Order: sequence, then structure tokens, then C-alpha cells
Amino acid sequence: MTAVNAHIKFTIMGTVIISKKVESLIAMPAQTEFVSIITGNIPDEIDRLISEINDIPVKTVIFISHDEYLPLNKYLNIIPYQKIYYQLVIFGTEDDLLGQNLTRLYHISDYKINKIQEYEFIFLTLKSFSLIEEFYDNEALNNKYMSKLLDMHQDQEDLINIGKSLSSEKDPDKLLRLILFLSKKITGADAGSLYLVEDDENNGKKLRFKYSHTFSRDIPLEEFVMDLDKTSIAGYVAVTGEILNIPDAYQISKFSSYSFNSFFDKTHSYICRSMLVVPMKNHLDEIIGVIQLINSKKDKSNKGESENEAFTIKLINKEDFDTYVITFDKKYNNLLQAIAGQAAVSIENNRLINQIQNQFEEFVKASVTAIESRDPATSGHSFRVAEICKYMAHAINDSSNFGKIRFNENNLRELEFAALLHDFGKVYIDLNIFKKAKKLFPEDMENLQMRLDYLYRYVELSYFNKKMELFDTDTDISEKKIRSDTFKNEKNSTLNRIIEIKNKISMLNEPTILDEDPVARLTSIISDIENIECRDLNGNSIDVITDSNKANLTIKRGSLNPEERKEIETHVVHTYKFVSKIPWPSEYKNIPEIALRHHEFLDGSGYPDGLKGMDSISIQSRMMAVADIYDALSAKDRPYKKPVPLNIVLKILTEEADKGRLDKSLVDLFINEKIYEKIDSEAFK
Repeated sequence: MTAVNAHIKFTIMGTVIISKKVESLIAMPAQTEFVSIITGNIPDEIDRLISEINDIPVKTVIFISHDEYLPLNKYLNIIPYQKIYYQLVIFGTEDDLLGQNLTRLYHISDYKINKIQEYEFIFLTLKSFSLIEEFYDNEALNNKYMSKLLDMHQDQEDLINIGKSLSSEKDPDKLLRLILFLSKKITGADAGSLYLVEDDENNGKKLRFKYSHTFSRDIPLEEFVMDLDKTSIAGYVAVTGEILNIPDAYQISKFSSYSFNSFFDKTHSYICRSMLVVPMKNHLDEIIGVIQLINSKKDKSNKGESENEAFTIKLINKEDFDTYVITFDKKYNNLLQAIAGQAAVSIENNRLINQIQNQFEEFVKASVTAIESRDPATSGHSFRVAEICKYMAHAINDSSNFGKIRFNENNLRELEFAALLHDFGKVYIDLNIFKKAKKLFPEDMENLQMRLDYLYRYVELSYFNKKMELFDTDTDISEKKIRSDTFKNEKNSTLNRIIEIKNKISMLNEPTILDEDPVARLTSIISDIENIECRDLNGNSIDVITDSNKANLTIKRGSLNPEERKEIETHVVHTYKFVSKIPWPSEYKNIPEIALRHHEFLDGSGYPDGLKGMDSISIQSRMMAVADIYDALSAKDRPYKKPVPLNIVLKILTEEADKGRLDKSLVDLFINEKIYEKIDSEAFK
């Protein structure tokens, strides 16, 4: 087969790439309008597609043979996930499927054993692209959340930089200029003024216009003094302490206490539209000045985010004002108020640093809240784990059993942030796995129950046919009755067994919190089913319990099979990668490592690296392991289990410590100090 439309760009859906090894197994349509189809060396074709459509991700369905899967999977793993979204259709034998442990199953849309016809090809292609689009949409949603989080982080970073700049500037005049410059930069404002409240000669108060600057043009203005009253916009803010976010200065209601003076605009051919006016208060909550920002700017045609609108966009004519000036975002109300507060009390560096730290904490908490909103059932978990860790740290400080280990304020904050972010990586995990309440997904359980119902009806019909055949013979009536009663008893016995099997499977489908051996129970069930004949309309024997059912029903603990559990375990690595990107100050440098290790156990049975021994795992991570297990067991909101009674939870923690998995000294501290009584399992939801 030669390449079809080999160099056509994306039309509607994407590109289908067919390995030469399987093209003879596919009945190709004469032409397709919804995809382009190519054959050849798959890595080469993917590289070409990525280079040709550099600005958007490649969306492709790949048809390959089973023996091509592992090399291709390794190749695809090294491509950044933002550059390609794909689904695989694999051709192979039954032996291949049984003998090979395929990974990343969410990228495999089908496994075919026989040649496929044209209609099957079209169906598989449409189905695969549907899965790609769903994954792409989910990724876009995650990116949206991430964009918001990074935006919050940028604001926080700007606040930190402003704090450093203000605290290092000693010249009063330069300090005022720096305050206004940074205020405009962070909000994208074109112009701004700074006013200071001062005493007048009559022991009253006046408002001094101290400094002004406009990016779009050079407008020299002299200092002047104005009455401190509510008639002007700056005066109103200085008197009341309110923040004013005005969409259009020319549309202020005539009923407002303040009004806009257009003299400046008329004199300098300028147009004041949006305004954000904020009071500056000192540590005594006294208003010492006002920051007034004018004309927030935004290039609406630019889809990307820019941090330099204040510098790059010039307002020259009326069309520029109409095009680029927007209302100040509401988030800047609090943000600029924080800047004004820093400016007013810049000499009080300690208070300034504390304020920044509090806002950074809110960023972390907002990040956690955004992630936990994906799964309301487990919301609050990270906050509770953080609280438990803090209580344990305070208990360690009060104890003489931990040598020289002590947690100062920075250590406590570092531990809290690590605990809050310890599950951040779960944003990359399939949400269905988190919500898997039982060993079988609902649709799998429903299909299994339907097969059992079919078996039930098949048995009923089989005995009915036997009975009818009996009455069509010349057998003596009394003999017919005896044999008919025998059929009836056999039928009832078999049907009762099927009902009992359904009940056993329902019980076996329930997850457990303790290791058990469900294999024997399932073996008994299968043995019962194998003794009951079940055939389809063509007379072929039906497997009531599939291999997939068997694999899931034999799960010993919880509701996840090994593949699902392995995917869940990757969340710690995802957490580490994300948290490591945050520019933590030096006192918080251990946060990524602490969060990464909260599932490591002292006996080496944990993950991701199977670390072993006290020296390999920090005490913060060991504390978090205790807190995480306690909350997971006691939580009342997990979809796959009921809350475990407290006495059982404490017993499990003690047993885990005795086995050498958890730090026994920390478990004893948790129990003896009754840390669990200080945490409400319903808190932070």
C-alpha cells in the first residue's frame, strides 16, 4: 500500500499512521475526508508531523503490530506530552495478549486479533479520535487550572520582589517613585499619581499631590496641595479608607460624594478611563497617603499572557484608549492594597515579610483547593494532613524523646507547605481511578451481573426444554412425573446456586482495608459456574467471569488492581516535578523532597524509590506518612470504603510500626499525645 494523502495537514480530526506490518490487515476506505492517512516509519512520520505543525499538538491514531508496541512506547515517552495526543490500535495474537504486560492502557483504544474491514477501520478511527479529544479537553482544563495557579504565583512573586525593592531603598524620594512604578507595572496601568497626607498649619490635614508618571507620554507636573475632603477621588479614599475601582471616570454617578476633574485631560489631551485608587496605611492603621492608578491596559488581540502591558502599549489617540484600556481586574484591589501597605510601612521589614508569607500561604492553599475540587469526595485531605503534621511537630518540640530535633517557625511552615502540596500530582492521574469505589467499575459489574442473569434464564429454558422433550416421549405417566419432579429440583437447585454466586460476587466486589486472600473465594465461585452449562445463540460456550473480572475481583486490599495502583503511585513524582518548579526561598528548599517521600516506608516497601531506613527518609516525610495513613483510614468521604473505627485505625498504625514500616516513635507520639482528637475528619471540606 502506498501513502494516501501523505503530506496533507490536519483537516478535521487528525492523522492516521499505519505501520507497514499491519497494512495488509486493514481494509482501507478509498478516501477519507475527516483524517489524512499515511504509512511508513512511525517515528519518522511523527517527527515530521510535529515539525510541520509546530504551534499545535499532533493528534494521531496509530495502527501497529504487537511486537512494535514496546519500542514505540519508549519513543513516545520521550516526546513532551503537550506535542502529541495519540491512541494505539494493536494487532496481535491471543498468546501475545496473554503473555505481554501492556503499559499505559489509556493510550490503547483496541486490540485486534483478526483483519478488520473498512467499516471497522472507520469506527476504530472515530472512536480513537473521540478518546483523543476527551483527553485533550481534560488536559486543556488542567492547563486552565494551572494557568490560574501560575498567575497567582506570579502575583505572589511580584509582591515578594516589591517587598525586597522597597525594603532596600533608603532614599525617600526614590522610594515614592519606586512605589508608583511597581504599582503600575504589576497592574498594567498607563499612568498614576501618589498623594501623601500631611498636617497643615491649622492643625488640620491636607492632601499633597507628590508624584505622577505616565508611560505613554512625558507630562511634567508640579507638586500641589489640596483639601482633604470627599469631593475629589483621591480625597474620598484618603478620608474613608475605601478602595475605589472605577470602570470609567466619565461615567461616575452624579449621586456620588466624589467627582472627576477633567482639567488634566483637557490640558494634556489625555483620557482618564479606568481608575484604581487605594489608601496607604501605616502600622497604626492610619491613612498616610493614596496611590491612584489610571487606565489598565490590555492587548485583547494577544491570546498570550504578557507582564509588560504597562510598558509596551502606548495610548496616543482616542482609538488607542478605546482599544486597549480596560477596567482594573478585581484581584488588583487586594493586590494593590498590599503594595500600598508595604509602601506605607516599608521601614517595618519584619511585618512586610510576614505579610508576604501569609499571601504565599494563601497561594499554596488556593493551589490545593483547586486540585482537590476535581474530586470533592476527598477534599480537605491535604489540609487535615498538614494540621496533623503541625500538631506532631509541636509535640516533638515538647518531648524529650527526639534528641535535638526541634521545629522553628520556618521548619513548621516548610512542613505545612509540603503537607498541603503532597498530593498535588494527582491532577495528572485519571479521575476515574480515584473514584473507583469497588473492585470492578460500575459498568463492568453491570455486565457481569447481566451475564449471570443470562445464565439464570438459560438454565430455566434448558430445563423447560428437557421437560417438553420428556412429555413428547411414550414414557409412562408416573415415570414422567417422577422425572419431571427431578428436573424441577435440579433446576431450582441450580438457580439457587446462581443467585448465591451473584451474592458472593457482590460481596467479593467490596474492597477491604486489610490484606486478605480472595483467590480461594473466587476459585470456588468459578468452579460452581463451570459446572453450569451456558451457551450463546450459536451454541458456543460463554465465559461468565472474564479474565479482567478475575484480575480485579482478586484484589487483596482496596479497590485498585496492580496497574491502577501503579498509576496512582506516580502522583508523588508528578508532585515533586511541579513543586520543584516553585522558586522556594532557602528556608523552604526541602519542600519538594519532603512531599516526594511521604509514601516511603522504613522497610523499603514504599515508593517511588523503595528507600529503607531512618537515615534515608527525613523525619518530616515519616511524620507525613503517619498523618496520611491515619486520615485515609478515618476519612468519612472515601468512595471505596466506610470510615474505619478509631480503635482499628490506631491498631493498624501500631501494627505497621511493629512491622518496621512506620516510625514507631512517631506512631507512639501520635497515639500517646492523642493527636487524632485534635483533628476533625470533616474539617476543611
